Amino acid sequence: MSRSNSLSPREKLCADGVARLTTTELVALVLGTGTARHPLEEIAAKVAEKLHQPHLTLESLQAIPGIGLAKACQLLSMIEFVERVRPSGFPALDELQKVLHMVGELRTIPREHIVCLYLNARLQLLLKETVAIGSVNQSAVSARDIFSVIKYHPVSYLILVHNHPSGDPSPSPEDLTFTTRMVEAGRLLGVEVLDHVIVAERGYYSFKEQGQITHLQRFD
Repeated sequence: MSRSNSLSPREKLCADGVARLTTTELVALVLGTGTARHPLEEIAAKVAEKLHQPHLTLESLQAIPGIGLAKACQLLSMIEFVERVRPSGFPALDELQKVLHMVGELRTIPREHIVCLYLNARLQLLLKETVAIGSVNQSAVSARDIFSVIKYHPVSYLILVHNHPSGDPSPSPEDLTFTTRMVEAGRLLGVEVLDHVIVAERGYYSFKEQGQITHLQRFD
């Protein structure tokens, strides 16, 4: 286990900065304590699953074991505070069609590009970065190339996109291997890979849509 993984959320924040905390760890810091029957980590994980659901209420939060009225009020206050102070103008990429629109220019370019869409905890786009440009049929990119930006930005989620200049969006064996590697790297770093989308002249291929990436975050 790495030193970072062994730290409490508070220690991790002090050592690495608040942007490196997972959503579950942020919730744990807000809640502060668990209960005799429900550890803080368990409660925080269940709250994190609900955070992106629309119309959260006191009642829906109190349905989580270990969350009483006081903690539900804390959480709703936190959510409202974030709504009031969050930067405006960041588009939310919470649907596949929005992603496809964001990367539409990749469909017809003659060289393969790998583009990363870095999202915050509310699925708002923070950065759109081209991390590699390859030959007509391949690109070489490492996990370090993909995830280095998390040192400087509050990235919670990532959507990978690349194009197939051949016109056929079907994934290659190398695409499957690359996706698996990036999903695992993201888990280690606390960044959830929501999808890997291949675009081409003859359509697109979504690993999430095909059931090849599973996660807790709602993303349609």
